[in-house]
Amino acid sequence: MPVTDYFYNGGLNCAESTLRALIEQNVIDAPDDCIRMMSGFGGGMQRGSTCGSVVAAVAALGWVNGRTKEDQSRAESAAAVREFLCRFEEEFGTLTCRELQAVYCKEHTLKSDGMYRKCTVFVEKAVQLVDEILKEGSN
Repeated sequence: MPVTDYFYNGGLNCAESTLRALIEQNVIDAPDDCIRMMSGFGGGMQRGSTCGSVVAAVAALGWVNGRTKEDQSRAESAAAVREFLCRFEEEFGTLTCRELQAVYCKEHTLKSDGMYRKCTVFVEKAVQLVDEILKEGSN
């Protein structure tokens, strides 16, 4: 299912859409209920801060490589997250919603169909990068 079916056509925000795509495309094995955790992170946590697709991608990498106890290593998770952030920022020049929109969505008003269509590229890239990083880590 294309990301647009969740994001601007489906009514989910960028963070929710990213996690939903990762689950439905079998990139991560997490319950759908996890998507609810992403609801508050859209639009850069509602303030133009870190892009919601970035937050959801980091959460997904933590789901796969994270820890549940303090005596477990967090090295694998940290390495995967650093790699994701580096690749996303290399692609778009920033991790910040406000800055992404200023460059990629400048001709569209906030929360318009045009803005959502433009923002879809961030969701799609986040899903792609998480998939790549997890596959590279399993080799």
